[in-house]
Amino acid sequence: QSTACVRVCVCVCMLLAAAIPLGLSLSPPATSASALSTRDACLLFGALAEPLVHLDPEVGACCHSACSDCEWRLPDGGYRFDVLKATKPKWVPCYLRRDFGDERGCHEPRWASALFPGGGEVTRAQFGEALAGLGFEMPMGPRGSVGADGGVPESAADALWAWLAGDGDALTPEGARTRLQAMAEDPQAEGAVGEGPDHLVWKEFAKALGAKPFEMIV
Repeated sequence: QSTACVRVCVCVCMLLAAAIPLGLSLSPPATSASALSTRDACLLFGALAEPLVHLDPEVGACCHSACSDCEWRLPDGGYRFDVLKATKPKWVPCYLRRDFGDERGCHEPRWASALFPGGGEVTRAQFGEALAGLGFEMPMGPRGSVGADGGVPESAADALWAWLAGDGDALTPEGARTRLQAMAEDPQAEGAVGEGPDHLVWKEFAKALGAKPFEMIV
């Protein structure tokens, strides 16, 4: 038994000796500095999300009642939809503008019009000012409730900018859309019109920013 213990100690010492010159860390990995609290992620999502998203303009009149014989039903059991609506903010649309050209109208996401009012690139300072002006409504998805008396914290704005623009000094609407789509559970999805993911829900948004989507907000 003592011989076995000696062998174990020798092996451990050999591993430690090999790790040091290679610069390997023996401590647990540090938590990402950019990870957001669930509360702050909720404040961001509630500022960007809305209760409306435009999908496929080719879909005709539909009662949205999940009828088994619906002509817009897909082989996998899902459905094609033209417009989705909710009673509270639920989705962050991942497009800049969709015009159906009929009574269903044109939809420009509020984040696109508010963060990029001229349609061109913005600086970090302009982005932060516009984000603060978006306001907040408690969205669908997060557990608990958040008041928005203090607005979006600067650290949360920094985290969102870092995801959207990286180390860049400016951000374009197209760049923001692409990075929002990268948050999707399946970023390679074609979406309703072949332009990539159409929208984000809370879980996708929170996880991309390092927050815990199922944590209770108190």
